[in-house]
Amino acid sequence: MWFSEENTFDKNLRRSGCGVIALHDLAQYKGYIKQPKERDDYMEQVRKMKRGGMYIVPRLGIAPYYYPLLCDQYLIRHGVNLRVGWGHSARNQLKKKAADIKALLEQDYPVIFAAGPRIPFLFKDKVIPMYTEDLKPMKQTVKSHYMTAIAVIEEGDEIWIKAASWGYIYCMKLKDIVSYSKYTYPLTTRFYKIYEKKGRK
Repeated sequence: MWFSEENTFDKNLRRSGCGVIALHDLAQYKGYIKQPKERDDYMEQVRKMKRGGMYIVPRLGIAPYYYPLLCDQYLIRHGVNLRVGWGHSARNQLKKKAADIKALLEQDYPVIFAAGPRIPFLFKDKVIPMYTEDLKPMKQTVKSHYMTAIAVIEEGDEIWIKAASWGYIYCMKLKDIVSYSKYTYPLTTRFYKIYEKKGRK
């Protein structure tokens, strides 16, 4: 776990920097950013990413509509051959959605997931329940947050998404994600498609 409660920079990231962390960890996983040896190395990498174009609005973060464009601008500027596609929204067709996510993961591309902001005042109590890796209920919930989907689990009729967030691993029911999307702004709760940018021959 690279973050502490005492560090001001950490707190600023926790309020609004989850989209930056998701992109950083994707680029690091694919080998475009070296594995940090120490916590300070990791934090400096994130600082460079923020200075390099992954700008966030304090307490608001990065809007899901704008996220792929901002990611691609950063990746192009720094010569990274990854791109973040619009993907698809978290609406219905659970089996197909699970198959699409699993296909990307099998190609070794983690999938960035956005739990888009809820429509304020109307649905302020709506959240996505979270579970442990062994699928036990937790007190934590998800709202207005970027995470990295790393696995799809099928248990009977239930489909689970395993995701990484702030150095921890959680599970969520795909049907809960779809249900939550009905209370958010249109198209903001979605799975972004990650792919390699092929050079011209």
